[in-house]
Amino acid sequence: MRPALAVFAVAAVAQWLLPLSGIWQHERVISRGTLLRIECAAPDPYDPLRGRYLAVRPAQSTVSQPEGFPRGGDPVSVWATLEVGDAGLARIKSVSLEPVSGPTVMPLTARWTGTTNGTDVISLEWPFDRFYLNERLAPGADKLVAERRRDGKQTVAEVRLLDGRAVLTDILLDGVSVRELVKQGAK
Repeated sequence: MRPALAVFAVAAVAQWLLPLSGIWQHERVISRGTLLRIECAAPDPYDPLRGRYLAVRPAQSTVSQPEGFPRGGDPVSVWATLEVGDAGLARIKSVSLEPVSGPTVMPLTARWTGTTNGTDVISLEWPFDRFYLNERLAPGADKLVAERRRDGKQTVAEVRLLDGRAVLTDILLDGVSVRELVKQGAK
């Protein structure tokens, strides 16, 4: 076999294997991952380059600074251990600079933001920030989420965790999937 043909064959196989392995990992997290529900806000921006999606911003965006966290500077990788509270919603129990494992551990990016009420605080960047919807359903979902937020109703992100990977699987409004509510034409 000529070297050029061998290089082409390897490139062609890699072109298919890389996306398929990403899809396989994503689906594995969805099917085997630990289900957590996180309170969030979900306004719907329109971005012509990225399409329609609900922007997901978990309510818990800051925590007390863990021991040894560097002040200022670049973002740092941290491992957050989440726990489910009485209302069934997950909150960050602890943050570690060293890798930890467990069914409810999620890697996050953190940055020192300053001192609040005498406590050093870090801000968190979650590994998900968009929930994509069908282009036809997104405008209805936008209206529905805005109406429910005005009424003071809770928006919850449903997330699956497995081996440090997080996949956002749904947005719930009062415990019902936003997709189902939009399809039903609910208010």
